[in-house]
Amino acid sequence: MKRLFSVFASLSFVLLFMFQVSITSCTKDIIKNDTITVVKKDTIIIKDTVLSMEILTANSWKMQELRGVLGNSIRYYSRGGNSNTESFDNEYITFNKDNTGTYVQNNGIQRSITWSFSNEAHTKLTLTLYNTPATFTVTWDNIRYKNKSLYYDDYYTDGNLYLNEHSQQIRTPR
Repeated sequence: MKRLFSVFASLSFVLLFMFQVSITSCTKDIIKNDTITVVKKDTIIIKDTVLSMEILTANSWKMQELRGVLGNSIRYYSRGGNSNTESFDNEYITFNKDNTGTYVQNNGIQRSITWSFSNEAHTKLTLTLYNTPATFTVTWDNIRYKNKSLYYDDYYTDGNLYLNEHSQQIRTPR
């Protein structure tokens, strides 16, 4: 009987051990940690090209877009747009290297201009438009050249009508 008891005890011990191992091996504690991986990317800053005399005088410049005010009237033009307040379809300006040039109005009338950069950074330009009977001094400020376009703020006082004008304009090569 002792032998049966010891075989029974040994067998029971082995079965309990296997049962315990099988239970523990099947029930695992799983701890999940959600993590966010942030990948830092280098930022490329593309600076505007400095407007040079070579860029300015290489082409005639046509109006692409204008948003502004003349006196109390809103001005808006977008080339090919259908809600323009006035047309600049035929208007353009040409700058020559000798600081002269030509301004062609939308109706085809040509006016002589003189011009010069007003600062060393070439972000400001003053041009004088010789018109009969008045002469206009026009300032282009905050000039930026990017994507082959001129972006700038434009302001002057209309000597005939005594109206102030301020606008933001974009010009592209003609």
